[in-house]
Amino acid sequence: MSNIPPSRSSSPAVQRMRYGSKSRCVQARVITFLRKSLAEGAQDVRKLEAMARTEGLLGERHRITHAKAFKRAKHSLRIKSVRAGFGPSGGWRWELPCDRDGASATPPITRLPVRAERRVPVGWVEGVARLNYYRPPTDVPRHRWHQFVSDCQSFMNSSENWAERAAELGWNARALFGCHRNYPLMHLGSAGLLWAITGGKLVELHRDWAVIELPVNRSQRIFHRRDVAAGKVTLPWDRA
Repeated sequence: MSNIPPSRSSSPAVQRMRYGSKSRCVQARVITFLRKSLAEGAQDVRKLEAMARTEGLLGERHRITHAKAFKRAKHSLRIKSVRAGFGPSGGWRWELPCDRDGASATPPITRLPVRAERRVPVGWVEGVARLNYYRPPTDVPRHRWHQFVSDCQSFMNSSENWAERAAELGWNARALFGCHRNYPLMHLGSAGLLWAITGGKLVELHRDWAVIELPVNRSQRIFHRRDVAAGKVTLPWDRA
């Protein structure tokens, strides 16, 4: 008999971690799909189903009104079901809520400039886009988590192209976004640059350090780049 212990990757806990991560990723894709598809106005449910199948988000025999990911996304985006027409020729449409001026109340999907999309790692773009749909880590208050997500989005979409510059200077994802898996605020000494901004402003970025302008009194602090081993930190979008 082999003395090799069974792989830990097949344990129920690990399987749950993988399933949870995959489920969150699918949910984020569904929300992005609906926001984009409904941005220009209401869409027929049958057309949405066909589009969702083309994107690989819905099975051939599944209905969009019954799929859990779409039901959660519909509730999250406050999408309304609207009847169009009567009798056999009528049908149902989904539409995003509108403000008083008739414009969509759901903010549009923010796209990075074309130049930045070519040079910023895709993993950063997709990872930050998923953060809105993640719960805060154990020791991070909800308002602090929202601030961190906002800082990440500002970094990725800045007019100064900080994300592109960081990639050119050799900053990796852990040095920018990395944190302790469960207790980021207890281990800020090994956390990435974005955890140090806390509503401030990045004003300088170099190969091994950065300058942050604090939001309270506009004083400045220097953040030194941390080369932390992969096993000691994780990326916020890869947490279990």
